[in-house]
This record gives sequence, C-alpha cells and structure tokens, in this order.
Amino acid sequence: MSAVMLLLLALSAIDARADEAVGALAGTWRLISLQSESRDGKVTDLYGSPPLGQLIYDAAGHMSVHLLTPDLPKCGSLDRRACPDRQARAAFDNYLGYWGHYTVDLAKGTVTHVIEGASAPDWVGTTQVRHFRLWGNRLTLTTPLQRVGGRDAVQRLVWVRD
Repeated sequence: MSAVMLLLLALSAIDARADEAVGALAGTWRLISLQSESRDGKVTDLYGSPPLGQLIYDAAGHMSVHLLTPDLPKCGSLDRRACPDRQARAAFDNYLGYWGHYTVDLAKGTVTHVIEGASAPDWVGTTQVRHFRLWGNRLTLTTPLQRVGGRDAVQRLVWVRD
C-alpha cells in the first residue's frame, strides 16, 4: 500500500473518531457543579451550590450554554428593562449565556466553542477552548486559566446528560 493511501486511511480514521466524539457530546446536559479554582488554590462555587445550567450540543456542530446562580433577587416586574440597577447588576453578574458552533479535537482532548452571540458582549466573535472528559452520562469541561471577577482561575464544570 502506498504512503499516500496509508495517510488517507489514517486521516479518515481520525475524522471518524472526531465524528464519534461529536456524536457522544450531542444532547442536552444539566450542570451539577461549577467550581472556580484560583492560582492560590482557593475553590469557590462560582454560580452557587448547586448551580443552574444547561448545555446543548447538536450533531451538526451547534451549541448553546446557560449558567445561572439560583435564587437571584426579583425585580418586581416582568419587564426586564424596568429592573432596578442593583438587581440588574446581580442578574448580569450571575448569568452567562452564549451560542454558536463547536469543534472537537480528540488529539488535544478539547472542544472549542465559536461564539456567535453572548450575554457578555465582548465574547461575541471569540472562541472558548475547553478540555473535556466524557464518561458514562457525565461530562467535565475545564477552562484554561482565565480572569473571572478580578482573579485568575480555572473553571471546572460537571454536567450530567438530561
């Protein structure tokens, strides 16, 4: 067999494994833990304990994620633009949502979110890389070191398939 043929076979096997990983991630996931670990080792529950969250991956490569601290103070109105400044700030600080596309790199063990829209305007048009570990009905996503709330920290999100 020629070297070119072997290379093509190897590449198709890698593509098949990547497609398999996308298929394994596809579905709806519920957040059960989100812990932030700073450089000094301090661990905090960034969105409360237990946090609220939903992650959706589809087989076509679309994704959407929502993270929320439970039991935020109410605004007293269903008109979200009538929310007093203090409650509006709490809502902004304690919710993150974004959507877009995703790709999987099995060799690196990463999933990359390509963000098309987000509650944090500066995230639009960016990519967010997450290391992933999938076992049974659980998925762990780990961020690289990033600045959150004025601290450099790694976020570890544990999801269970809904």
